[in-house]
Amino acid sequence: MLQHFKKYGSIFLLLLFLFPFVEKQIHIYQHADDERCIAADKHFHSQEHSCSICDYTLTEPCFITDADPIIVLSEQRVFLKQFTESVHTPTAFQDLPSRAPPVC
Repeated sequence: MLQHFKKYGSIFLLLLFLFPFVEKQIHIYQHADDERCIAADKHFHSQEHSCSICDYTLTEPCFITDADPIIVLSEQRVFLKQFTESVHTPTAFQDLPSRAPPVC
């Protein structure tokens, strides 16, 4: 059962990540025979090609204006302990293996 899940999962992920690359190449191939203007001077043309993917623009989101704004307040308290010398004495680390030269 686990082998089937791995096999089908890997095929799904492969298709998921390869789809944008394949779609882009197909789209480029569809526009391969489109005429492009290569003139250097400034001038205007009618639309060179009509494509729903190339002409797609995002619409502006609709904002809800009659809703009351929600105010969220948060408070964070941090408690710090004072540094104590007794914790960091050489006897505190005597059970750990030595990894550096001894401190004189």
